[in-house]
Amino acid sequence: MHIAVLSDPANFHTQKWSLALQGAGAEVTIFSFSDYEYDQVPCVKIQPRYTVKGRVTYASYLYSADRLHKALLKHRVDIVNPINITPFGVWAARTGFRPMASIAMGADVLEYPPNRAETGIPYERSWSSVEDPGLLKQAVSSFKWYVFRHQVQDALNKSDFIIGDNLQLVQAVKEWFGIPAHKVSLNRWGIEEELFETSEARLNALREKFGIRPWQKVVLAPRGVKPVYQGDIVLQAYERLLRRGVRDLKLMLFSAGYDIPEKLDKRARALEAHFPNFYLERSQLPRTEVLELWSLVDVCISAPVYDGYSNALSEARYMGVVPIVNAIPANLELIEHLKNGWVVDPFTPEHLADAILAVTEKLDHYKQAFGPVNRDWILLNAHLQTNVRRFVRDCKKVVQQYRRKKGTGMLAGQ
Repeated sequence: MHIAVLSDPANFHTQKWSLALQGAGAEVTIFSFSDYEYDQVPCVKIQPRYTVKGRVTYASYLYSADRLHKALLKHRVDIVNPINITPFGVWAARTGFRPMASIAMGADVLEYPPNRAETGIPYERSWSSVEDPGLLKQAVSSFKWYVFRHQVQDALNKSDFIIGDNLQLVQAVKEWFGIPAHKVSLNRWGIEEELFETSEARLNALREKFGIRPWQKVVLAPRGVKPVYQGDIVLQAYERLLRRGVRDLKLMLFSAGYDIPEKLDKRARALEAHFPNFYLERSQLPRTEVLELWSLVDVCISAPVYDGYSNALSEARYMGVVPIVNAIPANLELIEHLKNGWVVDPFTPEHLADAILAVTEKLDHYKQAFGPVNRDWILLNAHLQTNVRRFVRDCKKVVQQYRRKKGTGMLAGQ
C-alpha cells in the first residue's frame, strides 16, 4: 500500500510519522510545495500555480489541487494522508482523489468552532501570530476565518476517516463539524523507544554544545517561543530566576524552528550576554539530537494556549523528566497536579518561576513520584509503533473498500 503524506518534509512531525509508516510496512512518499529533500523518505515537489512573489499562500493550496492529483496518479498512490486539516487536508480534498485519511493536530481544528467568539483564543496568541497584530491585520484575519472554517468543514466531510491526538480534538471534530463518530478516532502517535538510547560520549558532547555544567539541573521549554507557546512568559520567569542569582539551573528555550518574536529575541540576547546558564536555541535541531538530549533534562515546560497532544511532552514523560504545564484541556487530560506533574495556574511569570524552584528543590522526590507513573502511561497509550500499525490497518481497510466498490482494483479518482 502506497501512502501519500501531505505535509512539510522539513517538519519533525512529518519525518516522525512518515518514518513510522515505513516501519509499519507501507510505501510512503511526501508531497508538498517544498524544495526540501528528506533523505529517509522520498519527496515530491508540486509546483504551485499561485504564489505571492514566490511565497506560498493559502491560495497556492486552493488553486494547485489538479497538479497534486496528477502527481498522486503518476506515483500510483493508494491513499492520501494529510497532516493538519488545513492547509494540507484542504489541498487533498480539492483534488477529488480518494480515499483520504486525515490527521487533526490542534490549531487546524481548535481555531474554528461554530462561532468564532467561542475559541477564547486572543488573536495575538493564535498559531499564525508572531508579532503584535495591527487592526487592519486583525480585520483581514476575521474575514479569512470564515473562509478557512468552510474549507476545514469540507476537508473533514471528504475524509474517509480522521484521527486526532487528544480527546478535545476528537470531540471538536465530531461536535463542531458534525462528523459521524465512526469516522473519528483517538491516536496519540507516541514515542520511539530505541531513539532515546545514547552513549556517554554523546552526552558529553551535548553538555559541551549547550554549556551544561555537571552540577546544574536542566530546565527546558522545547515547544517554541511563538506567542501560542507563551515563550514570553517562560522567558520572563527565567529572567526572574537569573536575576535572583540562581546558578545551579540551566534554563533553556528552543525555538523548534518556528519564528521568534523580535522583542523576545532582543531580550534573550541581553540575558545571554550576562547569564551563561541561560540558553536560547534559534535553529531547528535534528530530531535525533533532541531525543538524546532528554537524558540530560530534569524539567520540561509545556504551556501552549491550546494544543493537541504534545510529542515533546510525551518524550519528556517517557524519560522521567518532571513536566510543568499550564491548565489547558490538553494538559489536564494528561497531567494531574502533584500526581504525575506540576500544573501552574494561573500561568504567570511569577507562578512559573516559583514552580521551577519548588520542583528543582525537591527534584529527586518528584522524579521518583512522577517518573514510573508517566512512563507506564506512555507505553500503554502513546507508543508510536503500536499506534501507527493501527492507522495502517485502518488505511488498508478503507483502500480495500474502495477497490471492492470500483470492482476494477482502481481507486476513486484514478
